[in-house]
Amino acid sequence: MKRTVLFTITLLMVASLLFANGQTESKKVELAATTGGMSASSPAGRGMAKFAEKVTEYSKGSMEVKVFYDTTLGNASSAVSGMQQGTVDLCVCGDSYYSGLAPEIQAFELPYMFSSYADARKGVSGPAGEYVAKKLIAKGIQPLTFWEIGFRNLTNSKHAVKTPADLKGIKLRCLPATFQVKAWEAAGAIPVPMDVSELYSSLQQGVVDGQENPLSEIYNQKFYEVQKFISLTEHVYTPMLFSASAQTWSRLTKEQQEIVMKAAKDAQAEVYKINDTENAALLDKIKAAGLQVEANPDKAAFKAAMATSRNLFAQQYGNGILDLLK
Repeated sequence: MKRTVLFTITLLMVASLLFANGQTESKKVELAATTGGMSASSPAGRGMAKFAEKVTEYSKGSMEVKVFYDTTLGNASSAVSGMQQGTVDLCVCGDSYYSGLAPEIQAFELPYMFSSYADARKGVSGPAGEYVAKKLIAKGIQPLTFWEIGFRNLTNSKHAVKTPADLKGIKLRCLPATFQVKAWEAAGAIPVPMDVSELYSSLQQGVVDGQENPLSEIYNQKFYEVQKFISLTEHVYTPMLFSASAQTWSRLTKEQQEIVMKAAKDAQAEVYKINDTENAALLDKIKAAGLQVEANPDKAAFKAAMATSRNLFAQQYGNGILDLLK
């Protein structure tokens, strides 16, 4: 009798432990995050790896982030749409890909809006960033933090570009956002809006003659292989917005939300550090790859030529967010 009771108790204890373990495993939160077309070696890719690492650390293993680089989960446009629909948990991508949901976000990427990295980071994280966040929350997306791709520079395969007049006849891939198109039209180029995932092959095949991106993307995407000239115009600062699907966000507990937000800020700091320390080395690598560098383009002329886009923005959306950026 005693042996039977002891055996029964043992069985109950084992069952209880198995049940408890099953409960622990079932509560583990698994999230899918995409870099929206960016490679693992890009600042955004390295930032996302840091984010995933920190989520695991801060949650003591109860949360896990699976990161998908390049276009494994689709391009940036489809990732933003996926967050709205709840099929993508987390995504970081350039601000212009959110412009269909919150057009005012395009203010951040108006030509020569910011004079330095410090100025830009302060601008997007302040009241203007909060203004945009409210717009996106209403559309099913929960903004977390702003990262960055950085200041953009112009490359092409035709000839050196020092002034806007040198852009005549050049088919230039630009961001798929209205005011980017208007800015390049005003500067004299033939703008071709296109997702970055299509860009290398388009340059290679001559669909477009040039493009504009920060040094990190020019190097990591190997655009130097299909371009001959680079002009350090630094005409636009491109923030990246790291967001969660509102559906995903609502399923997380308050503690889990705090973990995600803390990890997102750590990742932001990582991206900023990379850009602050590696841009000079990237330019040297681009030079070594054979691109001819125009180090002193006429920025004043580019700023004057592209000012039209800011005026058009104000006419369409008012000066609200522009005043906040001041």
